[in-house]
Formats: sequence, structure tokens, C-alpha cells
Amino acid sequence: MDVRKILRKRSLKLLTLLVTSMLIATGSAAVYYSLVMQPRVATAAAEVSFVAGGDSTQAGATGYATDGTWVRFTGLKAYPNATLTYEEAINVTNTGSDHQFRLRSGSVSTVNGTVATSNFTSITFKLIAPNGTQYGGDFTYSTTDDTWNEPADMGYIGIAAGEEWAVKVETKAASGATANILVEILIYVDIQE
Repeated sequence: MDVRKILRKRSLKLLTLLVTSMLIATGSAAVYYSLVMQPRVATAAAEVSFVAGGDSTQAGATGYATDGTWVRFTGLKAYPNATLTYEEAINVTNTGSDHQFRLRSGSVSTVNGTVATSNFTSITFKLIAPNGTQYGGDFTYSTTDDTWNEPADMGYIGIAAGEEWAVKVETKAASGATANILVEILIYVDIQE
């Protein structure tokens, strides 16, 4: 057996395999390129924000003084068979250019369980313009037996630069309601810039 013949055959096989591999790699190679995006984000104060209203203390409004982007009410009450009104539970102010805003329902739940829901009749939120006109209709959470009925999202309303709108809250409990039943409502105030 001739060693040179064996080496030539192996060399030819290796060369054929190498050329075939290069052809396959060249034929299946994809072309890639990249776009570059380099965002720069700056923090800023919200132009539309919450500020104290005439009834904010009685409504137990807290948190709004931090940066004006959220508020919690811990003092709202609902009396049986009577409508309790907070004319300015909180106010919404616009320190920038003209914007649009609306109320949008996030969630509602009775802390003491669903059976306790029937203790409430309604909790209504209204947006009152500086001239005293209500816009956007009533944003009402009502009850049917042990179920909360959430309102449809409001349409957007214009708030001009420098305006301050009131959020009016009206609450009502069912006749013979049990004391200390709690409901938690999450409402978003959407702003279009």
C-alpha cells in the first residue's frame, strides 16, 4: 500500500469538504446592520396635578402635596339614605399649556367582603370647571345587590393653561347601612399632552 496515495485521497477529500462548507456558508449568510437610537429623558414636574380643594381636609386627601400626581382619600363618608357632598374633595390644576383630561375607572372592591357592598347606594365623582359648570357627566360607582357597577370612562375634557377644576364627590349609603364598611376605588386621571 502506497502511503502517498492515501494521503492524496485524504487531502482531496478534505479539500472537497472545505470548499463545500465555504459554499454552504456563503450561500446561507445573512446580512445584518443596525440602526442607532440614543434617547435622552429628562425628569419634569407634571403640568396637570392635584392641589388642595376647599373640602380636601374633610375628605382626608393625602399624598397630593408630594408631587401632585396621586391622591388618597381617607375621610370620605357615606350616610344611610342621605347624599353627602364634598364640593372640592380635591382640585386639578394646569400649570402648563392646554391639555385634555378624563376620569377612567381602575377598580372597585369592598374591603369587608362582597356581601357588604349592598350597604352602599352610590359614590359619584364630578368634574367642575372654574365657572361652576359640570363637564363629562357623572362618574358613578353604583351597586346592584352585592355587585359594584363601574362607570364607563369619561370622554376627554379640555383644561386650559392656568385653570383649576374641582373634583366633587357625592356619597350615599343604603337605608340601614352597617357602620364601618369600607370600599376602595382606584380612579385614573388620564392627561393628553
